Amino acid sequence: MFTAAIALILVLALIIFILYRRIMWPKSTVFGYYPWGIKTDKKIIALTFDDGPSDPYTKDLLNILAKNNVSATFFLVGKNVEKNPNLAKSIIDAGHIIGNHAYSHNLFKYLSSPSLKDEITKTQEIIYQATGKKPALFRSPWLIRHSGLFKVMKTNNLTPISGLFGTEKEVWQVSAEIIYKDALKQIAPGVILIFHDGFTKNGDRSGTIKAMELLIPELKSQGYELVTIDKLLNIPAYQ
Repeated sequence: MFTAAIALILVLALIIFILYRRIMWPKSTVFGYYPWGIKTDKKIIALTFDDGPSDPYTKDLLNILAKNNVSATFFLVGKNVEKNPNLAKSIIDAGHIIGNHAYSHNLFKYLSSPSLKDEITKTQEIIYQATGKKPALFRSPWLIRHSGLFKVMKTNNLTPISGLFGTEKEVWQVSAEIIYKDALKQIAPGVILIFHDGFTKNGDRSGTIKAMELLIPELKSQGYELVTIDKLLNIPAYQ
């Protein structure tokens, strides 16, 4: 029997779905430009890594990228840069690009201060002090977006960057094989792929690192060129 309770659940589910499509869906542009890739026939892809820098995962990832002679884009969490300033600098020294990923990656902080104004500006300064670079690229935690956040990004001369998750299962710290197989399904010319080399609480990114040992050579064997975000979108990486 179709009850009022079931109807309420369905309505709530619909509201959640609509909100997700507007403020968290990787391809949403409701509030403005938030690129997840480009339209192209050229075999070109951008690998991006969020939530670092973290030891040993970022260091291990840099070794894999160097071994395969490819470049990537790292969206750094401010408090992790504070813990690992030399590791943040090593990303730059290795020829990769870094972007702003807010200070704490804390959901409570977002709920209490949705614009992330202080988190963004604080992270800009932390990254500059550690690396001598002031990012022009920003990826919001959980890909959340709204008009107030876009205003803060504009004020700080930041370009928002979205992307497709290599696998949404990565949050569960699944095996390298699962990450690798899921990521292959996302492969297409012009796509920005999101993975994670860091964390804001306890986490194990070894599965992701091992998956890159499989994925990067496979992409190259398929004829893909792996580039940084600034080259893919033809925009500045730094201010």
